[in-house]
Amino acid sequence: MLKKTVRPSSRPMAQAGRTIRSSVMAGTSITAAARNRQAARTAAPVMANYRGLNPQQIAFCKQIEANCRREGRSITAATNTTNIAAKPDFLQLMPLFVQKLLVLDVFGSVAMKSRQQIVPYFKYTTENAKGETAANTILSSPMVNRQGLDPNFTGRLVKNEVITTATGSFTTGNLVYLPLLPNTVTVQYSLSGTVTTLTDDGNGTLLTSAGASAGTINYVTGAVTLSSSISLSAGDFVRATYEYDNETVGPNPDGKYGAQMGKTQLILDEINLVAKAHELATYWSGYAAFAAQQEYGANLNDMAKEAAFGEIIAEINTSCFNDLKVAASYVPSFNWDASPVISGSVVPHDYINMFKLKLDQAASAVYQATNLARPNKLIVGTLVSTYIKQLDGFKGDRLDDTVGPFKLGNIDNQFDVYVDPAYDPIEWVMCCKSSDIRRNSALFGEYMPLTETTPIVLADQTVQQGYATMYASEVVNPKSVVSGKIVGTF
Repeated sequence: MLKKTVRPSSRPMAQAGRTIRSSVMAGTSITAAARNRQAARTAAPVMANYRGLNPQQIAFCKQIEANCRREGRSITAATNTTNIAAKPDFLQLMPLFVQKLLVLDVFGSVAMKSRQQIVPYFKYTTENAKGETAANTILSSPMVNRQGLDPNFTGRLVKNEVITTATGSFTTGNLVYLPLLPNTVTVQYSLSGTVTTLTDDGNGTLLTSAGASAGTINYVTGAVTLSSSISLSAGDFVRATYEYDNETVGPNPDGKYGAQMGKTQLILDEINLVAKAHELATYWSGYAAFAAQQEYGANLNDMAKEAAFGEIIAEINTSCFNDLKVAASYVPSFNWDASPVISGSVVPHDYINMFKLKLDQAASAVYQATNLARPNKLIVGTLVSTYIKQLDGFKGDRLDDTVGPFKLGNIDNQFDVYVDPAYDPIEWVMCCKSSDIRRNSALFGEYMPLTETTPIVLADQTVQQGYATMYASEVVNPKSVVSGKIVGTF
C-alpha cells in the first residue's frame, strides 16, 4: 500500500513544474494528500523521494505525477485524517471516514499512460500436437509456465498419441511421427473401461498379451491395422506409444524432406485495462460550516472531503476484493473443520494450527496449476480472522482507524492477511502479489488520482463540491486465485 503524506492545507496545488512533493511511503494511495503549500509557487522544484519503493511502484507513482502535470490544473487528494480538527468536544459528532487504499497491497500496479492501457505479452505455444501435448497448448506465458511438463515433446518418444476417439467401428488408423522404430510400438484400445494392450514384435505384427496376432503396424507409413474391427462408444479410445527416427530428414511417404518434430510458436496477446470514472457530489449548508468553524474549530470542507474520498476508496477496496472472490476456484478439500474444537475432542490450540496446513495445501495447489506463482495474500471474512489470530506465527498489525476492509497482519512472513466485512464471515480467498507483473493474480491501474473540485457557494448558502477518480482493475490469472471456508464454527 502506498501513501503520500503531507501537512494539512486548504490551499490549491501549485501549477505544473512548481510543485514541492513530499516523500512517498507505505500507506494509502500513492496520490493521497497530494497538496501543495503556497511557498511552492516561488520555490525551486524538488523531486519526490522514492526510497524504499520497488521499480514497479516507482513507475506507478511517476506516471500519476506525469498525468497530473499533463493535466495542467489543480488536483488535490487526501485519505489521511491529520487535517481533521481534533477538538475533543467535536469528536463525538464526527463520523468515521478513515479508509485506506488496500488494493495496491494485493493487486499488481500498472502505470496508466492513457485511459485505455494495453499490457502486451507473448504466449509461447505448441503449433502441432505431439503425444500427450495437444496443438496450441500454452507452454509459457506471464500467467502460467508449463515448460518441461511433457519431457518427451522434443525427443523421439511419442507417448499416448490418440489415434481416434470417434464412436463407431474402427479397424485402421495412422500414427503421425515417422518413420517408426521397430519393436517400440504399443497400441491400446479402451472398450467400456476395459483396456487391451497390443505390442509390436519388431517385424510389423501386433501381439496380444498372450502372444496371439491381433494386427499389423507399417513402420514407414505409420498405418495401424487390427485383425478384426472394434466398436467404440462414448469415452472409448485407441492410442499408441512409440519411438520414431527423429534424425532422418526424408523423404517421407509424401515425398517431403525434413525430420518431423514438435513445433512451437510465439503469439502476441494483450491485457486491456480501461479506466472507468467514479465520482461523488457532496452538499452542505454554509450556516453549518460557519457554526462548525466557530463553535468547534472544525473545517466542514475537509470533513466532507474525507467522507467522500473514504466512500470512493471503500468502494475500490470492496469491488476489487469481490472480483478476486468471483474469480477464485472454490476447493472444498481446502476447508478446515472447526467442529472438533467445539466438541472438545482435541486440544484447541494444537488443532487450530492445523488450519495453516490447509492454507499451505492451497498455496501448493496454485503453484502446481501455474508452475509460476505461489500465493502470498489472504482476504478473509470476519470469523476466519478470529481463528487466524490464534495461529502460531501470526503477527498482527495496528488496527487503529480501521473502517471497511483492513490489514489484519501476517502469518509466518508468508501470507499478508486482510479482512473484508463484505465477505462471507467463514470464507477466505488466496491470491498472488509480486513486483514482477507476470506473477500477479490481478492488476490495478490508477489513471486519474483522487480529485476534488473547488467548493461552490450559492446565494442560498448551499455549498457543493465534487470528488472523482478513474481506475482500472482486472483479474488476469484466475488459476492463481483459490478459496476455501472454515466449517463447523461456533
